Amino acid sequence: MPRTRIRSGAVATAAACLLLLSSACSSPGGADGAPPRSAARGAQDINARPLSALRDGGELRLPVDALPTNYNPIQVNGARVVTWQLAEAILPRTFNDGPDGEPALNRAFFASAELTSTSPQVITYTIAEGAAWSNGRPLSWEDLRGQWRALSGGDPAYEGYNHVGYADISSVRRGRSDRETVVTLRRPFAEWHGLFTPLLPKEVTATPESFNTGWLESPAITAGPFAVERIDKNGKVVTLRRNPSWWAEKPPLDRVVLRVLDPAARADELANHGIDVYPIGADLDLHTRARSMPGVEIRQAPERLAGQVTFNGAAGAPLADARLRRAVAQAIDPKAITSALLGRIVPGAKPVGNHILPPGDPGYRDNSATLPYDADAAGKALDALGWRRSGDLRERDGRKLSLRLVVQATPVGRALGSLLREQLRAAGIEAHTESVPLEKFYDGYLLPGNFDLIAFEWTKSASPFAHDRPVFQKPRGDDYGSNFGRIHIPEIDALYDQGLAELDPVKRRAIADRIDVLAWKHAHHLPLYAGSGAYAVRSDLANYGARGLGSYGFERAGYAK
Repeated sequence: MPRTRIRSGAVATAAACLLLLSSACSSPGGADGAPPRSAARGAQDINARPLSALRDGGELRLPVDALPTNYNPIQVNGARVVTWQLAEAILPRTFNDGPDGEPALNRAFFASAELTSTSPQVITYTIAEGAAWSNGRPLSWEDLRGQWRALSGGDPAYEGYNHVGYADISSVRRGRSDRETVVTLRRPFAEWHGLFTPLLPKEVTATPESFNTGWLESPAITAGPFAVERIDKNGKVVTLRRNPSWWAEKPPLDRVVLRVLDPAARADELANHGIDVYPIGADLDLHTRARSMPGVEIRQAPERLAGQVTFNGAAGAPLADARLRRAVAQAIDPKAITSALLGRIVPGAKPVGNHILPPGDPGYRDNSATLPYDADAAGKALDALGWRRSGDLRERDGRKLSLRLVVQATPVGRALGSLLREQLRAAGIEAHTESVPLEKFYDGYLLPGNFDLIAFEWTKSASPFAHDRPVFQKPRGDDYGSNFGRIHIPEIDALYDQGLAELDPVKRRAIADRIDVLAWKHAHHLPLYAGSGAYAVRSDLANYGARGLGSYGFERAGYAK
């Protein structure tokens, strides 16, 4: 039986938030019923405290959607959110995302990482003193070389999730010592800060076999503030313990526990002290429950999450016709959906108007007017295509205009499905809604293109060109990257080439804007609403909660004395 292959890191972010949807003051949402205060973009709401103010020990217990199918976070089947959460705790990273979303050097692993030439582009990395793998071997330049070889695309036997950036590297060589690595690129790569984040040991990248299947059951060699203590496949729990060999600042927590838990059960578990935090997303019930829990507060900060609808434009699918796809998109009202799902959680919430950059980004522009919600225009376009009303629904050649809409079997998924179904029916389009359990959503529906319309939430990256290129890549056989709808727009390919090589951020944002306009024109997918960025958090938990644009920060999380 062939393995199902996920083709891009963007899947990780999809999995991250799928329908669970620095000012660091605690939001006053809690037993007093006061509404939460949202941090400004570029800030976090994590109850920031110095480590000296935290007690030594304790556990951080987190709910997750599923355990990894492969613990290698840079392999196609490992590119899931839980794997990336684990990677931040147990694997090296060259850069972390700062609170403002900008890259910040991870000094626990690298003393420096800087451009030492621009023509050709050369990046010189110096590994921090004492940085070592769990097998006792020091991190070295060979680890970076091994990852480049695995992700360069030169050997197709390596099932890497994303080759962007690595494919542009011409050499990775030893510098003045084993701790120094000199990376040379064939052409400029603007988002080079995302390379080697995370970094895998050379033992894993040594062969395609070790890379693809060596970490199916567990990560064997790690390096981070935490290490794997136990993986309980039956109980669906991963337990991390504080790494006794950690060379940097000691983390306050003894353990981080990731447990598979249905969203519907999370409020009860938090109230009963079974977990310490849960994401609220667009779930009004989770929000309401959190506001009434003693010892719990709502922390909120804008993040890169957005709900959207993906259209199946593969050959033979009804929505392969771009004219029909655009008409369907114009029958959907993102503003009404945003208001219905988020209005009581984030008053004044606005729909997302950009496919590439999140609201608040310096380059963000709302280009939704390119393909706006317009019921009259949608009706006229459907009429012109021969889909004319027959009663409540439209028909052509005796066949109803009927589409399969797939959502997740969660409260938010069902609510979104109902809203979409009603809006489409108002335009004369029948939508058969399938609510799919989380464990079947990816492999059974999203990846094989088993849908006409599919709704989920997607998190964008601090490296939007490198991260999103697979979303628009040309499908080749079963290699479609993260282009789940198989809609290819050739003009976007050329713009991504320009953007990836453009070192001027202002010019790069202008290219992103042009890509976004094309995505609207072709109805590649339809952005809907921004994530609430809200989390229910135990009030004595510090340095954790609504991370906004930053990294998870497990190494600084802990409980106030």
